[in-house]
Amino acid sequence: MAEIRSPDSYPKRTKYRSDSDFVLNKRVPPRPPKRQNEIYITNKSDFKGQLARVIKLLESTEEDEIILRGLGSAVLRTVNLALQTQEKLGPQYVTEVFTYTVHLVDDLEGVQDVDEQTRSNSAIKIRIYNKKAFERNPGTSDATTSG
Repeated sequence: MAEIRSPDSYPKRTKYRSDSDFVLNKRVPPRPPKRQNEIYITNKSDFKGQLARVIKLLESTEEDEIILRGLGSAVLRTVNLALQTQEKLGPQYVTEVFTYTVHLVDDLEGVQDVDEQTRSNSAIKIRIYNKKAFERNPGTSDATTSG
């Protein structure tokens, strides 16, 4: 029979502390210039709000396409948002997916000097466009050539 222990008898978790004299400062990831039809997806934004914004942009007469971009842990959320959008809007909208790697630079600040550390992170670009609009006006977008 298992012994019942009180919550106070469990060892407390200790925070990881580095013995190093360096402090890691993550730089902001580089972004291409944002266009009106481009949406950067993060895990901090409200999902329903992002979905409503995407649908509103696509249903407006101004935009025939939108581009969703996600970095790191937001890749899954970006894919989910694209799938939800396609489900709500129907088969007249086409989805193209591009994955790539972003090289990020972090600063290691020490007592006497500053070093740089690089790391790679996965990213995704999803283009959602109205198939009928691009059949009428072929070649109106350069979105497929920029990464």
